[in-house]
Amino acid sequence: MNNIFALGWDVGGWMGKNNCFVLIEADKNNNKLSWFFDKKDFQIKKGKIFELSVIIESLYKQRFDNYANLVIGIDAPLTFPVDFIDFINQEAKYVNKPDLEIFNPLAYRATDRYIYCKYGKKPLSATFDRLGNNLTVAVSHLRAWAGQYDLNMDHNRFAKNEINIIETYPALVKPGKYKEAYQIIDNLIPEEIRKGTDQYDAALCALMGVQFASKNRFQALPYLVFPPKEENIYDKEGWIYHFSWEDIKR
Repeated sequence: MNNIFALGWDVGGWMGKNNCFVLIEADKNNNKLSWFFDKKDFQIKKGKIFELSVIIESLYKQRFDNYANLVIGIDAPLTFPVDFIDFINQEAKYVNKPDLEIFNPLAYRATDRYIYCKYGKKPLSATFDRLGNNLTVAVSHLRAWAGQYDLNMDHNRFAKNEINIIETYPALVKPGKYKEAYQIIDNLIPEEIRKGTDQYDAALCALMGVQFASKNRFQALPYLVFPPKEENIYDKEGWIYHFSWEDIKR
C-alpha cells in the first residue's frame, strides 16, 4: 500500500519571511514517520507565489511523484464566515452586538465557536484580526495550485487520488504559543526541529495531515477530530482539524 505524504505549512504573511514547511512520509503498515525539513524559512518572492513542486522537492531532496497521496495541513483559516460574506455583499444589513466577541457572526465561523466552547480557546478572527493576511496567502496559493494539480478543496472529506487540503490548528496541542506540544505528540517530532518555532508548528500541521489521510488509523498519533456530520454549516465555512484533548492529555 502506498505511503502517506503530509506537508505542513505554517503560513506567514505576504511580506514576511516566516513561511515554514515540513514534509512527512508515513508508513501505515509499520507506523513509521520519516521527516523532511530545512532549517531555513521561506519568503514569497516579489511578483511570485510558491511553486508546490519546488517547495516539496527542496525538502524531499529528490523528484516527488506522490501528489495523489499528499495531504497539506495549513495553519491558516481557509474560509470567511458566511455571514461576513453576506454582509459585504449587502445581503445582510446589520448585526446586533453579541454577548461575547466569539459570537459575532461577522468575525468568527461555526468551527471557531466549536473550538471556543469545547476547549475554551479562541482562534484569531480572519476578518477582525490580522489573520486575514495569512488567509489570503493560503487561499491564493491553493487557487493557483488547483490549476496544476487535482486538489480536493472540500475540506471536510477525504478524496482518493487528489491532494487533500485541511485547515489545522497547532496552537491547540500546546500549553502556550512558544511551548512544546503535549508529550504524546512532542515525542514524535525530531529534536532538530526546535520547539516554539514556526517550523515546529509546521511539523504539527503535517502530523494532523497524516492522521487525516489515515482516517484515524495511524496508531502513534492521537485521534483527529472531524466535523460533526449532521451540521452542514461546516460544508460552507470549513472545519479546523485538531487532535482530541482526551488523547493528547492522557
